[in-house]
Amino acid sequence: MALVPVYMPKFGMTMTEGFITEWHVEEGAVVHQGELLFSVETEKATSDVEALASGTIAEICAEAESDVPVGGIVAYIETDSEVS
Repeated sequence: MALVPVYMPKFGMTMTEGFITEWHVEEGAVVHQGELLFSVETEKATSDVEALASGTIAEICAEAESDVPVGGIVAYIETDSEVS
């Protein structure tokens, strides 16, 4: 098993943080690569963030309606194989 961190992505050159408006999954949910995880509001737009790995949501580290710096860990996905 491997824990894959989910980071706050950078959607624009000047973006320093994103506001998580809504989670579309809960801890313990099984997700597949490309599945919608959460929505992020920035100064310019609202964007959706997809899972980059398949597995189980092991932990959500950032609650909905909170600001997270770019590159900050918002969740962990537990996968069935080692990820390097």
